[in-house]
Amino acid sequence: GEPTLDGMAWLAESHPDDYQAIRWLRENVKGAPVILEAPGGSYTFFGRVSAHTGLPTLLGWGGHELQGRGTYEEPARREPAIETLYTSLNAEETLRLLEEYGIEYVYIGALEVERYGLTKPQFDKWDSIMELVYQQGGVRIYCRGGGVEGG
Repeated sequence: GEPTLDGMAWLAESHPDDYQAIRWLRENVKGAPVILEAPGGSYTFFGRVSAHTGLPTLLGWGGHELQGRGTYEEPARREPAIETLYTSLNAEETLRLLEEYGIEYVYIGALEVERYGLTKPQFDKWDSIMELVYQQGGVRIYCRGGGVEGG
């Protein structure tokens, strides 16, 4: 397509499911509740939700955290917690981590499914402990706080 500096225009063309979900988040979530999304390497598509919504997330690009903090200690602590959140079938462990990190929303799109190999049992876990507030295409968004408007 035509070159653009508009990241949302690029997102709409290249990742329409994420684009629609991010638009929904921007229109419906108020305040700055923490949203969980999969972290990834620098200059990749990971961190797309927090980057396009302004919502805080546990970890976007760990390498950038290393550059800013001068240590990888915090990202190294969060990466396994994020993996556990997405992959564990233990609802109690998941709820404990959601509480520990103050996570109100969980984003599951194609990147999360691919990175963590998510299957029906993981989706069933989320369905049992959180409210599904958005589902379109390949994206699901869960809320812990009982709906939109900031959790």
